[in-house]
Amino acid sequence: MDIVGNVAAPLAGVVNRLRHGFPSRIIQGGVRIGDNLMCSTVLRELRKRGKHSLAVVTRYPELYEKNPDVEKVIRQTDGRLNRAGRAGLPAVKMAHTGYDAARDLDLPPDEHVLIRMCRLTGVSGPVELRPYIFLTEAELAAGKYGDDQVAMQSTCLASPLAMQNREWYPQRFQELCAELRTDVRVVQVGSSSDMKLEGAIDLRGKTTLRQTAAVLANSLVFVGLAGFVMHLARAVNCRSVIIYGGREKPAITGYVANKNLYSQVRCAPCWLRNACEFNRKCMDMIAVDQVVAATADQIARYGTLLEVQTANL
Repeated sequence: MDIVGNVAAPLAGVVNRLRHGFPSRIIQGGVRIGDNLMCSTVLRELRKRGKHSLAVVTRYPELYEKNPDVEKVIRQTDGRLNRAGRAGLPAVKMAHTGYDAARDLDLPPDEHVLIRMCRLTGVSGPVELRPYIFLTEAELAAGKYGDDQVAMQSTCLASPLAMQNREWYPQRFQELCAELRTDVRVVQVGSSSDMKLEGAIDLRGKTTLRQTAAVLANSLVFVGLAGFVMHLARAVNCRSVIIYGGREKPAITGYVANKNLYSQVRCAPCWLRNACEFNRKCMDMIAVDQVVAATADQIARYGTLLEVQTANL
């Protein structure tokens, strides 16, 4: 490093620490919105261990409103803290998985992603594998459309990191909606570009992240796919039915309180994002009546405490 750099780096470190209130630890979320939410698990575990002056860097600061485990929320605007902005800060980036671009393949950890994230920050001992979001009473009240509401998301293709191999089938979601509507009120959440489910209360593209969380918090169950809303549902203690297929293992990305519909075919888990030589047999094997039955099971457990998986690091 040149002389200017030797002088500038310590000065930048002092300025950065002062600007952010001298944080003891900064947790930096990744690109995926679900990863940003799962940083709340790490912050909770650090807080349990008596850590204070905690900060989080995220593109989605609304996920951390009212969160008692973090003192400083830093809005991330360029996908990273640049070199000057990172200097002198005790920042840890939550990179729990790799990606093979040549094969369009995720390289998963050999343990639950939340365990991996906690390890990155040096957390040891027992940890609870679940994220957190904190809503106000007014927010919660606005998310209620009836005592019998069931939240549903039919696709994640509007996600910046959309994956065909996480998708079920639009027509089956429509059949599922029709089956469930005989007993419950279906509330559709998601993007405005998602296929509309006929007969559902249509909230596509009409809710913020926190408003979606409030809908989930008031729902008997969430039915959908592996992705951000799955994590958001667990953060507000809403049981879920998650149609996994065979791309990824629920033991790596999911939650024990959920009904995870996983197909253990020979090629599973493949971790491929889009390509499939077997015409997505793992998803095809999951029938509508199987999802209906899993949903009924979860509704029957509504009002009971959600199971929490723990791990000892």
